[in-house]
Amino acid sequence: MWKTLSIAVLCCSSLPAWAADPWCSQRGKPAYRFEWVPEKEADRTRGSVHISDASGKTVQVLANLGNERANSESLDTSRDFNYDGCPDLAVTSDVGDTGNESLTVFLYKPKGRQFELSKALSEIGGLDIDNQHGKCVSGAWNVGEAEYYSSRHCWRQGKLVIDHEYDRTTRVNEDGEFVCMLHVETTYRNGKKRTQTKCTQEPSVLW
Repeated sequence: MWKTLSIAVLCCSSLPAWAADPWCSQRGKPAYRFEWVPEKEADRTRGSVHISDASGKTVQVLANLGNERANSESLDTSRDFNYDGCPDLAVTSDVGDTGNESLTVFLYKPKGRQFELSKALSEIGGLDIDNQHGKCVSGAWNVGEAEYYSSRHCWRQGKLVIDHEYDRTTRVNEDGEFVCMLHVETTYRNGKKRTQTKCTQEPSVLW
C-alpha cells in the first residue's frame, strides 16, 4: 500500500504546470476572464483588473493600476514572460508620443493560482518576448528622431539579469553642430562587461 502511494505522489509531483492548472494548458478552455473596472467614468485610464474564474466568481483584484487603453480587450494574456508554461498578464500603463509603450506585468504563480506584480519586467520599456536567445525578454525605446535604446534580459536560475544593451545617441560639438551618431553596444557574460563603440554618419550600423 505504501509503495503504491509513493509512486502516485512521485507521478503527480512531476506533472508539468499545464497538466495541473487549466490556465497553463494550451488545449484547455480559458480558466480566467479579465475585466477592466475604472475608478471614475470621467477618467477610465485609472482603475483595477478584476479576474474571475470560469464560473464567474471573482478570484483576484489588481487595484490602483493605469491602463492607457482603458478597456478590457487590451488586457494582454498572450505572452509567457518567464517561460514557465503559464500565460502572464500585461497592462499598458503608458504610451508615449513616439510610440513607446510601458507595461505593468503580472506573472502567474501556479502554486497559489494568483497573478503577482513583476517590478523587474515592468521597468523594461517596450517589453516583449525574445526567445531567439533562450529564455529572454527584450526592451526597445525611441529616445528621439534618430536616438534609440534596446536591451535584452534573460532568466538565470529564476532571476532576470541583463544580457545585452545597445544605445544610439547624437554627438554634437561645442557649437551644437552634428558630429556623428554614437553607437554603444554592451554585452554581459559570466559576470564580465564588454563594451564596443562606433561613431558613424548614419543612424544604422553593422557590428
